[in-house]
Amino acid sequence: MVSESFFSRFAGFKPNPSVPAKDEFARLAHARNWKENGGKYRKEWAKFIAWEFSKHYGPQATKLENWQSLCHGVGIEDGIESITKCKKALKSVHVNIVDLVDARRTGKKVKTFRSQAALRNYTLRTERIFPKNAAKEDGFLKALLREIF
Repeated sequence: MVSESFFSRFAGFKPNPSVPAKDEFARLAHARNWKENGGKYRKEWAKFIAWEFSKHYGPQATKLENWQSLCHGVGIEDGIESITKCKKALKSVHVNIVDLVDARRTGKKVKTFRSQAALRNYTLRTERIFPKNAAKEDGFLKALLREIF
């Protein structure tokens, strides 16, 4: 599994796959004495959250099933018979990507926002930020990226 390979680099750390991603990463960071927002913390957070997303939604942006899984994850059920239709449907969705990962980790429904401004306010207030560079590299995530800063 993708996230297990991430955690396997840290001897003695036992991951709990059912807690929110940010909480689990904070526990790892504390165990490793990484300062929050320090360079090592940010670098490892980017690796962790990207691997978590890939674990839950698939690593291949060329597979229709992965796009459909992403659409289902944000509540889109109809009109997703092709990758193009999935991308088009996702353009109108405003969702926090960290929350999307957590929905799969915890089994809870992901919250979507009515507007980009509402998503921006929530993301800045909660500091649940998916690293922009990691998102730009991933075809799925690019479909969900919204201007936050």
